[in-house]
Amino acid sequence: MAFVRVCFKRIIYFELMIVNFKVGQKNAKADLSNPIDISLITREETSFKAWYASEMKTNIIRGEGFVGSVAEGGAVNFKELNINPHANMTHTESVGHISKEAVPVISVLNQFHFLAQLITIEPIRLKTSIKKPYLEGDLCILKSQIEGKINPLAEAIVIKTQHHYKSLNTKNYDNTNWPYLHEETTAYLRKIGIKHLLIDQPSVDKEFDEGLLLAHKAFWDYPSSIDMERTITEFIGVPDDVTDDLYLLNLSISNLKNDASPSRPVLFSIFY
Repeated sequence: MAFVRVCFKRIIYFELMIVNFKVGQKNAKADLSNPIDISLITREETSFKAWYASEMKTNIIRGEGFVGSVAEGGAVNFKELNINPHANMTHTESVGHISKEAVPVISVLNQFHFLAQLITIEPIRLKTSIKKPYLEGDLCILKSQIEGKINPLAEAIVIKTQHHYKSLNTKNYDNTNWPYLHEETTAYLRKIGIKHLLIDQPSVDKEFDEGLLLAHKAFWDYPSSIDMERTITEFIGVPDDVTDDLYLLNLSISNLKNDASPSRPVLFSIFY
């Protein structure tokens, strides 16, 4: 890792932090001081949410002679948080989300940097009903839309389906029948070696699918196996000015023993 200090007119200083790595046989670099945050901000009010859950709630801790609020005269702010990673946070999940077996995401995600391909996809409206849950009028991401378009070096795929980035932080997805991935799409991603799937929707599956969870199951090959390598990250948001390309991804999660954890995926542009 090299540190480069650039001086302009000896007054303003910009400090770069450059990391060097390999992309295939090529020498590549990324500037860690210029991150592209693709997580969304969770708030108490007017925050994004789905699955008919409420926004995050906070509770000031109170005790004998103690109040966890500086505004109320306390020495510190000290609050409990009531959150649901699946419903009101950018989150990363393991196969433990759908398995009988307990598989905490921290037992799966033990590396945090990956080559990731960002791809923008316009979901296709189904003209006819195929089978449950693929019904006429649904917006679906089909295998044909990504087949042959993924860099073979990519370990992660970041799927962007939405524009107007700022609106994603306050969007209520309840009863919207959001776009989702066809099971053949996630099976294909598994086949070509994608380990980490990130998407800007509440789920890779349909909102109302009668519990089929076909996209989740195809990506994790469940119940045929318990996949201890792959993760799915949902509720991301890609800024409008970020273009499709290969990026360095940092996928950080809380050290929380649960099937899903709040996460903060960050992209870094790659240059050669």
